[in-house]
Amino acid sequence: MKNVYVVKLGKLYLKQREDNVLGEHRYIMIENLNNANFFKNFDYTKERAEEIGGKVYEINLEEVED
Repeated sequence: MKNVYVVKLGKLYLKQREDNVLGEHRYIMIENLNNANFFKNFDYTKERAEEIGGKVYEINLEEVED
């Protein structure tokens, strides 16, 4: 089992951050946690959350055998 982090704003999760040619950031948010971007580094995740006014949530991933 490992821990990862996600950024949540209201009912939406951060999927990705894109930089444009002007150096500005564009964020893509989604409703489904399964398609959200999972981060391994808490500090990096916290920075992304602060940029959009969201919060960081820890997710525990479990390995499942078929």
